[in-house]
Amino acid sequence: MADPVPANIAAGGLRLTCQPGKSGNMLLFPYTLENRGPVDIYAMHALKSVDPASGEARANDAAGIVIASETGDAIVGKFAAPLPTDQRVAMPVFPLARHLPVGASLDGRLEIPLPLAETSPYFADLTLRGYEIIDIKGVQLTIGYWPADNDGLVAIPADYVPDLFNIVTRNTMRSALRVTQRYPTTGLQLFKRTDAFPRTLS
Repeated sequence: MADPVPANIAAGGLRLTCQPGKSGNMLLFPYTLENRGPVDIYAMHALKSVDPASGEARANDAAGIVIASETGDAIVGKFAAPLPTDQRVAMPVFPLARHLPVGASLDGRLEIPLPLAETSPYFADLTLRGYEIIDIKGVQLTIGYWPADNDGLVAIPADYVPDLFNIVTRNTMRSALRVTQRYPTTGLQLFKRTDAFPRTLS
């Protein structure tokens, strides 16, 4: 990864800073979100998962989504994944969110295993032949969030991790915003899926 670039601030005043690194076969993104805006927000913080042994619901605060961008970058982070275009989704999957009041900050982390490959909660991993390997120009760390004053927003505590919330709005997908920080890269490749994998962020 290249040296850190200045922090990015979203239109709503959410400031994202990160100094990415690498450990073994993991890309590491320890980040901080600061709410400098006028309203509280709910920042996407953990992906929902299931314990393979017990079948119990879990919250993975280090996992992320990876998709290729049209500009030749890899978008990695915790955000609302694009919905499939070749199948109906009865219930969209959104990351669990953490409440971030005005003037407060929170720390998070993202761990992405290498080789870097596209992932989504709607799609299982493919066999090796289901990918094409492409060179990427950069990595865009992306964190999604909802302003607390969003019309109709309801924050429902998760039963299995009460300090995180399921967020519902009148249009939960379209009302989600994002803050992004880009890091130029050299020599990094992405396993890009060759199936009907959606990549357009709303």
